[in-house]
Amino acid sequence: MDKPIVSERFDLNDIRKIRDYNSACHANMTQAEIIEDTRKEASGLLESLIRRNTRKTITILSNGQKTVYEPTRACVMAEETAFAKE
Repeated sequence: MDKPIVSERFDLNDIRKIRDYNSACHANMTQAEIIEDTRKEASGLLESLIRRNTRKTITILSNGQKTVYEPTRACVMAEETAFAKE
């Protein structure tokens, strides 16, 4: 299945396309593989959000671990990512 093309409006149909795509991609994966794939894909998005929003504090809970990203720590994000391999 090809990656869905998302419109600039990002409406309900786009969300459905993404959900269907993810469902098809994860159909033959174990739960651990799905989690690893999601973390891998989300890490780039997380880095972008932190770079764009350096004025706010971001708290992420992952596997019971709390990671806080503050504006002054955004530059070391790559070293302290919440999605690092365990």
